[in-house]
Amino acid sequence: MPIGILTDVGAVLIGTIIGASVKKFIPKYLLGELPKVFGVCSVCIGIMSLIGVQTMSMVIMAVICGFVIGELLHINIHVSKAFSAILKKLPFHIEGNYNDYMELYLLVVLMFSMSGMGLFGALSEGMTGDSSVLMSKAVLDFFSAVLFGAALGYAQSLICVPQFVILMGCFFLAQIISPYLTDIMIADFKACGGVLTIITGLNVAKIIKLNAINLVPALIIVMPLVGLYCMI
Repeated sequence: MPIGILTDVGAVLIGTIIGASVKKFIPKYLLGELPKVFGVCSVCIGIMSLIGVQTMSMVIMAVICGFVIGELLHINIHVSKAFSAILKKLPFHIEGNYNDYMELYLLVVLMFSMSGMGLFGALSEGMTGDSSVLMSKAVLDFFSAVLFGAALGYAQSLICVPQFVILMGCFFLAQIISPYLTDIMIADFKACGGVLTIITGLNVAKIIKLNAINLVPALIIVMPLVGLYCMI
């Protein structure tokens, strides 16, 4: 049973409800500044995921090729349209500039659903049953969800759906592909997720402006690239 995944998703859901509930008590200027601080913290988390990288050149290649694929497929536009269509059909109140709101929304989707720590944790739990990584992530995600819940409101709760689907997908996929994986492939997959976490954090902190969600294909191609590299 994926205890770690359920705990992480539950932490995001509860944190979102708390954050959205206390939103009116938090000064607006503070809501504007806190994401910058958390963005930098996300960069630190991403760096931690990079520490065990084995073939940095393949990770970089995966990130570059993945981003090109994502840009050509316009993943950010399709995902944004999908969430926009759902949000408009539900009774969520969205304040401020809608485009700015959706930009932050997509970054939070990426942060909760596809961080290096989360994906590695789901793979690890699927292969070994060890949920310790996701338990640690749940603590971080709870406070993150409170923060971003105060900015995005109750609509952030929808992010729990792709988060659950993606982490469960990794959980079951790990059980199928584990005989074919090596320690190097797993470490570099985690590192690739770490790069995405760093880029997401830089976006949240408004240090750079990049369609970070277009980097998702990198997570799909990094393991095959590392596997081929190790065979040469």
